[in-house]
Amino acid sequence: MFALMVIPAVVGLIMSAYLTYLSSTPPTVCPVGDYGVFSCTDVIWSEYAYFYGFSVALLGLGWFIMVSGTIVAAWRDPRFTRVVFVCSLVGVAGVAGFVYTELFLLRTVCPLCTVTHLAGLAIFVLSATSLRSRT
Repeated sequence: MFALMVIPAVVGLIMSAYLTYLSSTPPTVCPVGDYGVFSCTDVIWSEYAYFYGFSVALLGLGWFIMVSGTIVAAWRDPRFTRVVFVCSLVGVAGVAGFVYTELFLLRTVCPLCTVTHLAGLAIFVLSATSLRSRT
């Protein structure tokens, strides 16, 4: 199960690193394009793109680095399975908050962020499944 978790972890790492890059450069146009309700640019450069002075993308990158390390640890020692699950719960809370912000406050969705959110949710589902199979 942990080998399978590596896939969304790598996808999340790559996407959040790219989003961190986009959020640290002068206002750039989303490479996916801006199409009405879908706009990376509007999300990345919104007033909600920073949390206590830190880029939300950078916080996501930090989370993916942390959860990737715990996945590797759990792959080697199953006793870390609960740690992966707890880390994934933190990720799901972050995803929920940011999706709420996109849908209800900004009224626009960043497709690149959505890929990152799905990667985090996949890690949560896989970690819950592996935790359940251990008991």
